[in-house]
Amino acid sequence: MLCLQEKEKLKKDKLKTVELKINQVMGYGTIFTTEIYLNRQIFNSRYELDDKIKELEGYIESAKRELLAFAVSTPKDVMTEKNEEGEVENPMDQILRRTRETFEFMEDNYRELNRLYQFQEYLDENPDVDIKTLNDLN
Repeated sequence: MLCLQEKEKLKKDKLKTVELKINQVMGYGTIFTTEIYLNRQIFNSRYELDDKIKELEGYIESAKRELLAFAVSTPKDVMTEKNEEGEVENPMDQILRRTRETFEFMEDNYRELNRLYQFQEYLDENPDVDIKTLNDLN
């Protein structure tokens, strides 16, 4: 029969083994440090940052709806426009062009949104940082 001290030691050893196994499983990845400059953007509060993130998320959702509309549209659904030479554009070419433009718009917004998410994460991990001190007004 094990005494109380031996049971406690055995429990601790089991916990250490579990901790080691968890660390071994989760012990790989890539660590990097980066500096991000938010060009022409100044945030005086966390609320301003959150509002900007919501705005970009709204733009992306709108673009997704537009792409879905293009996916189900027929040439009859597309109002023909004149191209740069003044000629009426083929509806299929117009859908392709507008789809490409929408994807580019989404890519730009996703890129910006990613930077803002990283900034938001930095602020979450460093709650003592005053957001106003990070503004570069030069």
